[in-house]
Amino acid sequence: MGLKNISMRTREGRKQTIKIIYEDHDLMVLDKPSGIPVVPDHWDPEKINLFDLLNSRIQKNPSYQNEKIWVVHRIDQDTSGLVVFAKNKEGHRFLNNDFSTGKVRKTYLAIVQGCPVEKEGCIDSALSSPKKGRVVVDPGGKKSLTEYRVIEKFSRFSVLEVCPLTGRTHQIRVHLLSIGHPLIVDPIYTQHRALLITDLKKYARIQKEERPALISRLTLHAMKLNLHHPVSGSALEFIAELPKDMRGVIKALRKWNPISPRQPNRLS
Repeated sequence: MGLKNISMRTREGRKQTIKIIYEDHDLMVLDKPSGIPVVPDHWDPEKINLFDLLNSRIQKNPSYQNEKIWVVHRIDQDTSGLVVFAKNKEGHRFLNNDFSTGKVRKTYLAIVQGCPVEKEGCIDSALSSPKKGRVVVDPGGKKSLTEYRVIEKFSRFSVLEVCPLTGRTHQIRVHLLSIGHPLIVDPIYTQHRALLITDLKKYARIQKEERPALISRLTLHAMKLNLHHPVSGSALEFIAELPKDMRGVIKALRKWNPISPRQPNRLS
């Protein structure tokens, strides 16, 4: 029912598709591309965002009757993956409560620098935001918990499955940084704005200004959500496949950054 996948063009004229993973009378689940904010940007209100885009499409679609979109939760603009919206007050109240009380299981895939010594673990470090736009570990901050598990490791990088048990701003990014394994690309917390081919394989003939980027956004993807339907109460699971750019990074790491042949690369 409702809207089909949404095709749009960025300000630069690049075509993007926003996949609708699920929709019924009470909620909508989207697979958000990197680069699109969930809500309007305070500093750039004209920038395309999911909230305004969906409400605009609903108003133009005759199959909707007096419906609107309600924001339930957010992911960073440069993170790709699953985002849930409610379509009525009751659904919004139920889903918002479940997200805020930790009843929703959120699973991310992160490509990070280095590899944790332990195959899995839990980061228990309180967080606060003393400066606008930047979060830090602070014993006096809000309690924050993040579980992680190593999925695949390479010589200098690894792929982690990460589950934030609390919902603090930038929680995954700051927690992974705190244990020495930040995202490969994170311009705020590491100043690394891109992963270049020459970061993995040295091309003597490629000039610095010509080095192609494998990825130039946060190496973080919201890949799975487990929640309960706001009306029926039934358990729901949604999965967003890994986008092309992150698949490309993993493929490049397998080719150019393998660990010793004597050690297993993939962890089960």
